[in-house]
Amino acid sequence: MPIGPEDALKLALDMAGVVERAYVPGYPVTSLAMAAGSKMAVNEKTALERCLGASASGRRALVVVKQLGMNVLSDPLAISATHTIGAGLVVLAGDDLGPRGSQLEMDSRNYGPVTGLPVLDPADPADLYCAVLEAYSISEEIMAPAIIRASSRLLGAVSPGLQPREGSPFSTSEAWRSLSAGGRRFDRSIWDLTARGRHQRFRQRAHPTMQRASSAAVSEMPERSSGSLGIIASGPPSIEAAALGLPVLTTAYANPIPWPAVLDFLSRYQTVMVAEEPGPFLESHLLASGKVIGRLSGHLPYGWVEKEDLKAALKILSNEKPLIESQPQRASDRYKKTICDSCPFRPLLEALSRIEVLVAGDAGCVIQANRPPLSAVDLVYGLGSSIGVASGLKTKGLAVIGDFALAHSGICGLIDALWQKRDLVVVVIQNRVAAMTGGQETPDLTSVLLTLVPDLIYIDMPRSAEQLESLIRGELARPGTSVLLVRGTCPAPRTAE
Repeated sequence: MPIGPEDALKLALDMAGVVERAYVPGYPVTSLAMAAGSKMAVNEKTALERCLGASASGRRALVVVKQLGMNVLSDPLAISATHTIGAGLVVLAGDDLGPRGSQLEMDSRNYGPVTGLPVLDPADPADLYCAVLEAYSISEEIMAPAIIRASSRLLGAVSPGLQPREGSPFSTSEAWRSLSAGGRRFDRSIWDLTARGRHQRFRQRAHPTMQRASSAAVSEMPERSSGSLGIIASGPPSIEAAALGLPVLTTAYANPIPWPAVLDFLSRYQTVMVAEEPGPFLESHLLASGKVIGRLSGHLPYGWVEKEDLKAALKILSNEKPLIESQPQRASDRYKKTICDSCPFRPLLEALSRIEVLVAGDAGCVIQANRPPLSAVDLVYGLGSSIGVASGLKTKGLAVIGDFALAHSGICGLIDALWQKRDLVVVVIQNRVAAMTGGQETPDLTSVLLTLVPDLIYIDMPRSAEQLESLIRGELARPGTSVLLVRGTCPAPRTAE
């Protein structure tokens, strides 16, 4: 029976007995996390911390985030490697290739070497099912979290069933087939070691275990051949590579790289193309061989890799001149997202567009007001960043932020601005939902704002753009920090993706 990523993930989690499931909505993981029965957290760091607590008390846990969320949870994630955990803990990172619903294309596989943790890179839903079970197995062996990178291509794929396809690296691995009952709790004897000692222990115990697991999850089709050209592949591009009829070595783990198999494969071919996405992660580790081609050699484009890209690269193997990169994509050439016509906050954004100061926004709905016809927002450095950014502007700053972004991380910027006595105006848009990611309910921070800012200004929509412009200009004219809480109801939150 055909199976998609949502069912594959849920079945694997149920099979593994995963109790605590946390997520932060965002493309491309929202529908995946919701289908798995995950509970929303205000930010990724909090989601991971919640799951670390579950793990320490003997309950297996899952954290689902989009690729940019990996940056938010990286502090406790890195520490957890040497700190150790209890029951298995898996972080599933959804990489937005393109990107379609993110400000940045990012390769989450890089968090493997940064944290020292294992990273699995499944190619299709059947691989995802195996990867989840394998991740819990390896997590409990090394007493540290495991990472699964699931790209937006995988999250739109379908497998004929749960059994790994021919050529899948999971067809050779036994770890996912033999997951124990689990239930291990945190062992506080780790505190008998110093910080240096904990690092030494991790290198001595975890690294060999991870390398063994990585080396066992490798597939070569056909086996032990040799010649002028071979392909090393990881993730969804491995399926495209297999269709070319060339020898392909496919790895289940991006970190650690299965070095014995990779070096042996390199020794048997004159040239090896690396098929991966979105960046040259494996390729950069293999450059010293002098045999590999891919993105760094100019043969493959960055981002999503199609079969046609691989074919084009093969045609120019003898060409030492790199491929010419395509022109940067313009917003006018892509599908258009803009503020909804029925949005109750549209007059507010119209008012902001008339005020001649830099406006810092966040990565929620407000980011859609950065282009004509509104052009209301100038600076968007990430979800929850607007207050901190505005507090650093040369003249009195203006920040506009959604209520979910405020809860996610923006509240820290407000606390800092008040503590440092910064001059700025903060406009909080309160619609009580995460409107860009499916309309999930968000926490009401009104009482928190009132505690921090006793002279909080309430504005209930609808109001005219002229009224709002006059009010904001008045607040810009006086010193100190002003906070305006603009309240309205989102008529039609975007569907979850």
